[in-house]
Amino acid sequence: MPIWNLFKRKSTDEEQVGKIEPSEMPEPTDGEGYLRRGWAFHAQDMESEAEADFKQALALDANSVDANYALGLTKKAQGQNEAAVEYFRKAIELIEAGKVKDGAQSEMLRRLTLGHINELSEGDWNLETEIWHR
Repeated sequence: MPIWNLFKRKSTDEEQVGKIEPSEMPEPTDGEGYLRRGWAFHAQDMESEAEADFKQALALDANSVDANYALGLTKKAQGQNEAAVEYFRKAIELIEAGKVKDGAQSEMLRRLTLGHINELSEGDWNLETEIWHR
């Protein structure tokens, strides 16, 4: 599931589905399934389980922007800042290589990723020039 789908308004049926415990979800069979379950684990602060699913998604698609970004967030939550920055940098590299086709989604995800890198490296998102002076 692309990360931008997480920001779409959900129907009542989708909200009910979202309340399923990640451990009760069916075993994933593809990258999208591993991402979906990984996000469910991440949402419940089950970072080790989320990491395992995100790594499985990445193993199935080494060029997955979403899996790299998700692993960056997971490593950040685990306090593994250097590893988080590496995953975020890989996500930026893939974004700049055109792996996200929609321009607005690409730009949004690039800014979010840069913000996380800046926060981990400098202690602040420091996106003023990125947003206002581009």
